[in-house]
Amino acid sequence: MTTDSTEARLAPAELPVLDPAPVAAADPRRWWVLVVISFAQFIIAIDASVVNVMGPQLQHAIHLTTPGLQWVMNIYVLLFGGLLLLGGRLADVVGRKQVFLGGLVLFTLASLAAGLAHTEGQLLTARAVQGIAAAALSPASLSILVTTFTDPAERAKAFGVWGSVIGVGASVGTIIGGAIGNSDWRWAFWINVPVGVVVAAGAIALVGRSVRSAVREATDTLGALTATGGLVLLVYGIVTSSTHGWTAGQTLGSFAGAVVLLSAFLVVESRSAAPLLPLRLFRSRTVVAGSLGEFLTAAFMMPLFFLIPLYLQDVSGYSPLRTGLAWLPTSIGLMLLAPVASQLVGRIGPRAMYLLGTAFLAGVIGVAVGIPMHASYVSFMLPLSALFGAGLVFCLIATPVVGTADATEEDAGTTSALLNASTQIGAAFGIAVSVTLLNSRMTHELAHGASAQTALVHGLRAAFLGLVVMLALSIVNGLVGFRGLKRPQSADMLG
Repeated sequence: MTTDSTEARLAPAELPVLDPAPVAAADPRRWWVLVVISFAQFIIAIDASVVNVMGPQLQHAIHLTTPGLQWVMNIYVLLFGGLLLLGGRLADVVGRKQVFLGGLVLFTLASLAAGLAHTEGQLLTARAVQGIAAAALSPASLSILVTTFTDPAERAKAFGVWGSVIGVGASVGTIIGGAIGNSDWRWAFWINVPVGVVVAAGAIALVGRSVRSAVREATDTLGALTATGGLVLLVYGIVTSSTHGWTAGQTLGSFAGAVVLLSAFLVVESRSAAPLLPLRLFRSRTVVAGSLGEFLTAAFMMPLFFLIPLYLQDVSGYSPLRTGLAWLPTSIGLMLLAPVASQLVGRIGPRAMYLLGTAFLAGVIGVAVGIPMHASYVSFMLPLSALFGAGLVFCLIATPVVGTADATEEDAGTTSALLNASTQIGAAFGIAVSVTLLNSRMTHELAHGASAQTALVHGLRAAFLGLVVMLALSIVNGLVGFRGLKRPQSADMLG
């Protein structure tokens, strides 16, 4: 939402609020635009989790090695997270619709190539291109939403759909992966092709062409190189830490390189006439709180989608399809609660919404840390997945409402990219930390004579306990970062 001379109107001691500025005439096609970009985000979210339950099928079909299996997910996350700022910048400079369509076409072609892969190298190359395409498509999608819905109350409803799509996509990805794992794994990627064609047609017909700014020019090449290199090294260090260790030379070298490049990026941006990421955005508490909320929610969400299937298949003996269907309460909860949450955020405000979601996620941890050796679906997975859906929908709606509250027409793509980058880096970080805790405890248990199943369960308990840190930080962010932010109101409500 655009604000006018915020710093001039607020005294230093006052807090930023989500009060609306005058609203431009609404686009009569805006809800159809939301449908189009939501489907685009949906296929991105699916591809982040679809391979979680397809490991054995991929290894058997194309002789995928164990490191190769890890990189089927890692290379997607690595390039997705590393290139997001550049993708958001391109959306601002080249145009949101143009970047959206370019990213969508590339993503669709890469999905086709992934399904046609017959070797490890071919599959990893296709997944890498998917990550590059997603880095352009995702921030362009969110920036289109931000600039299409100018009324704060309507924008909150749109974010309700957007947030639920992310969570539903991640959970449905496990269902699709499980279902296809029982037949032909290639359709996990080919399903994106018809969806991509339909979404492209809808975008061409419905999304208005954005006008490039006459003030900002795409001249920040050094900023693009340092930011992309720094983020790629940061995510690389995170995703490989679970195999090499956090203190390994390769991991520490990646982090050191990331620090150097990102520090150089900040220096470049402070001196650039057309910065890739205007540093003034970090003076906005809404941007910082929203980005941190995205990071922590993803760092909590993705480890569960990654680890729980290990328990269901290796301990409880679930098939891939049954493993995917076990997440149905999460998907159903997201879809049923999203409309309620979209209305509720305008009544109770984003802070209460975010803290409510965090409370539900605390319930998830309460169930997860007590993971038993043998449990029925009703006693363990049903309450866990139901609470998970409720927690995700409230957190994933509140964070973009806050993070984009001060986004302008000029910086919508950059702000969207920053939020998306926070999500991807948070997901990679959460999985890396959780897998490190899992492996450490499993190694200890196996060394003391425990069976493989017992070691896995004890390792999972340790990993889930690690998520308590993410939960505690989420509470702090909600209490401090979201403090003083008023609920979004429409111009009509303001009379």
